[in-house]
Amino acid sequence: MPVPLKFILLKPRNPDNIGACARAMANFGLGELALVSPFESDWAEVIRCWKQEASVSAINSMDIINSARIYGSIPEAAEDCGLLLGTSSLHHIKPDRDVVLLKDTAAYIAGRGVEKAGILFGPEKTGLTKEDLSLCNAVINIPTHERQPSMNLGQSVALAAYELAARADGVTAFPRGKVQPPSPYEINRLTGQICARLEGLGAKIGSYQTMEISRALLDARLSKNAVHLLKLLLKN
Repeated sequence: MPVPLKFILLKPRNPDNIGACARAMANFGLGELALVSPFESDWAEVIRCWKQEASVSAINSMDIINSARIYGSIPEAAEDCGLLLGTSSLHHIKPDRDVVLLKDTAAYIAGRGVEKAGILFGPEKTGLTKEDLSLCNAVINIPTHERQPSMNLGQSVALAAYELAARADGVTAFPRGKVQPPSPYEINRLTGQICARLEGLGAKIGSYQTMEISRALLDARLSKNAVHLLKLLLKN
């Protein structure tokens, strides 16, 4: 059975683009959409009418728009996901994460034994930053030509939806035994606790150190039980 997918849009600015994403998801049978900090410039005005504007491009997919949830951060949006994958062309960034080609992503997800996977897409103007990608388990690379490396948000979602739906039955040759992994939200909370403990011991903790700790926890592929034990340890 295919792993359920949650498409997460970080700081989308244009309701038309959100509608196009919803339509692309509907094309390939995907239905769960989340928005993180959308419409930052004029939130109060746009929040009242964004669904109506999105309906222009969300043809036959308003059910996805109407059920979309809005979150304040990436970890909150991915709290119910056992795996979070960020998307990037990688032309202007070299993240310290595993990189998976889009065509191999369905098999990668199938081999991780998770109940749900989140696919994170960056803002229209900038894409995902290195800090954003540090919250992800791995990076999905959509190869593009260096002459025009950036893609429209709706196009990126359409490509990902097609590939993941078409290859949803892919498996890895030697998958890890299935254990319940912690969500990115739990990893983010644990990272905060570790940073607080280190600061209490006199260590200087900045954004770089925080990202390093987060990456290390993600790379360790901890189980939920292991995270729980670490939290107990940090309380003492």
